[in-house]
Amino acid sequence: MSLNRISTGTPGLDSLMEGGIPKGFTIMLVGNPGTGKTILSSQFIYQGLLDNENGLYISFCEAKEQFYNNANRLGMNFEEFERQNKFKFLDFISITKDGIEEVFEEILSAIKLIKIKRLVLDTFSALSLAFNERIEVRNAIHFFLGKLLKVKGLTSILIMELPYGEKRIGIQVEASAVDGILALELGNDNISPLYLQILKMRSTKIDREKHVCNIIDNKGLILYPKQTVELTFPISEERIPSGIPSFDEKINGSGVKGLVRGTLTGIIGTSGSAKSTFAFQFIAEGVRKYNESGIFCSLEHSADEIRRVRNGFGYNVQDLEKNGLSIFVTNPNKENPDEFIVNLEEEIKRTKAKRLVIDGLSSFEYICKNDMHIITKRISSLVHKYQISTIITIHALCDNESNLFTLFQNIILFKYVEVRGCMRRILSLLKVTAAQQDESILEFKISSESGGIEIVGPLEKDNK
Repeated sequence: MSLNRISTGTPGLDSLMEGGIPKGFTIMLVGNPGTGKTILSSQFIYQGLLDNENGLYISFCEAKEQFYNNANRLGMNFEEFERQNKFKFLDFISITKDGIEEVFEEILSAIKLIKIKRLVLDTFSALSLAFNERIEVRNAIHFFLGKLLKVKGLTSILIMELPYGEKRIGIQVEASAVDGILALELGNDNISPLYLQILKMRSTKIDREKHVCNIIDNKGLILYPKQTVELTFPISEERIPSGIPSFDEKINGSGVKGLVRGTLTGIIGTSGSAKSTFAFQFIAEGVRKYNESGIFCSLEHSADEIRRVRNGFGYNVQDLEKNGLSIFVTNPNKENPDEFIVNLEEEIKRTKAKRLVIDGLSSFEYICKNDMHIITKRISSLVHKYQISTIITIHALCDNESNLFTLFQNIILFKYVEVRGCMRRILSLLKVTAAQQDESILEFKISSESGGIEIVGPLEKDNK
């Protein structure tokens, strides 16, 4: 029997647990100070208000005015819903053991009065300070959970704050009594500031990986789900031209020339070997001749720099942008790879792109050196899902990164060679899917007349 699920209000989170929290569940949210627990909980309540589910926020650690000010900065106007008698905020900053029962009765009264469907209690940790003995805390939790579970249709989040350095999740009785547990923790830097992990969710298939989160003004807490790695995807027999004169003739599949549509091509080479030039020609070819929208994604250069350089090769980049080219720039020093992949997928959906270039994937190596294989694998899974013909440019690989080769259907190697005192550029096809490839080492030149790369021909053996 399928459960009625409700949205958490946190972008990216619902997809990790079959579409949301089962209605009527009690969820524990745990984490160290500063991990975004209050923001996530606020978004849960606010989403309910937007979905016509009245909400109650109970705080034992924050005054109402402070809560409203922080919420407004993130785009949540709780005051408006309070005026409509759909939301209530109760703060019990100063509480003693003798006043606990009275507090609980006030909470239950508020639940009944405005027919609350979503509730947050922030935090059990602050509440526990009213007691001297551990057994008293347990009894209070049992009492409160028991009362909550009797309220039909009430979905609640109970916040548990962990001291810095503490990993144990509260008192064991809470962990076993609740229906689900979400854990937030601080990351190591500004690129991955927060992580969220689903530890428990009854009757639900969950993604147990740690996922990067960030807090953004006017948006709140956003989670970036890791791209699922799939091993099966649609296969095409169609071939598409690269846009490089004479290059496609070197790839011959059953008499049809060019790369197979939807495949992933890796261009490997040193800096300045014309990897980006080849890749841009590939995108421009699709836009100009075949009306195929394309994304040129750069991890190394600004959009204005890309326009300036490509205009210098004879392109009218602004005209290409009007007709389907999207220049998509990201900064690996500020954006986590998971965030990048999520944003890239949104751009793919927006543009309905048929061709994609990711220029300078090696830029992630400086911060994610040990994760380059899985990053590339997730990108591979993404582009295959949308059947986008994709080129990824990578700086010359080190020995410990050669396993990336297995993820590409096509591999093109770019190099410099010295011939009679002159430097010449060459390329060779190391791997091409579903085709007989020319094994020649091909010399090429760069000219504005061809828009970039033009194949000269095989490099003479005595000139190697």
